[in-house]
Amino acid sequence: MQAAKLRERNPTEPMSFCRIHERTDQHMDFSGITFRPLRTEDRGWIGRCAAASGYPFTALTFPSLAAWADTYGLNVAGDEDFFVIRSRHDKGYYAPCGDPEKCMAFMEETARKEHPARFVYVAEQNVRKLEEQGWEVLFRSDLSEYILSTAALALEPGKAISHSFKYKCRHFAKEHPYRVREVFPADAGRLREIAERAADPANQRGPEDGLVLEYELEHMEELGMRGVLVETEAGESAFLLGYEGQPDSYTMTMFRRSEGLSRDVTAVCFHELARLVGDRYPRTNIEEDLGLAGLRTEKMLYTPVDLLKVYEVLK
Repeated sequence: MQAAKLRERNPTEPMSFCRIHERTDQHMDFSGITFRPLRTEDRGWIGRCAAASGYPFTALTFPSLAAWADTYGLNVAGDEDFFVIRSRHDKGYYAPCGDPEKCMAFMEETARKEHPARFVYVAEQNVRKLEEQGWEVLFRSDLSEYILSTAALALEPGKAISHSFKYKCRHFAKEHPYRVREVFPADAGRLREIAERAADPANQRGPEDGLVLEYELEHMEELGMRGVLVETEAGESAFLLGYEGQPDSYTMTMFRRSEGLSRDVTAVCFHELARLVGDRYPRTNIEEDLGLAGLRTEKMLYTPVDLLKVYEVLK
């Protein structure tokens, strides 16, 4: 089946989904699923369904969905063992998570009603089946997520990490003696002060990053955010925040540094946060490169051990 050409969705175009009230071997009726904003109490439901699907992407975890909901226009729908995210930013949906039959049925039902039906954050293990069913599959290198060894970031002996990373950590410590401590929700005000005077970091996605950071600072406790604050003897500061993405993987996300600090402090923050969480999380997710050559080069310097490949499908 030839895929339809991708077009812009008219924001006034109606979307009709609904409560699942019938399920047979041939058909599932979605004539009542209602999309709504995410709520704090959705965290357990989102986590269970994502785990059932085996989807490892940070973008499908509750902390990421909640933090980017307003900026990307994310809404959720589903039932007790299935959810799907609709995204204004992506003009489509994130891959449904949960009961496999319901996920596939929702995708096919959407394809009958929308032209094209578009889903992003589809995992590699589902690509072949979707191709066989007539979906066009596109590899999204810009959304694929880099996985590192936490032990290597912590500079544990015998763990492979680039010489560049080691040099940056050791050189910074020599040139800028610093102290480091874990940050807690009570530190949100201090982190805001640093962010307001921060240099533009290489991994910042754009102006919307500031809105997402503010949400994370306001909701550190409920999102399970942890982080480190690095402060030099000269009074300059940097911080890095993160959260559990998977039971064995920690996602490192928002970073800010004082204007006068060398960019080498980025590596230092990664190193110090890895030391903090390494006893529980052997893998570290440093998210996507957005298709930016400079950001890709920087992430490759951390010696990734895996790339979580993201696909987009159309029908």
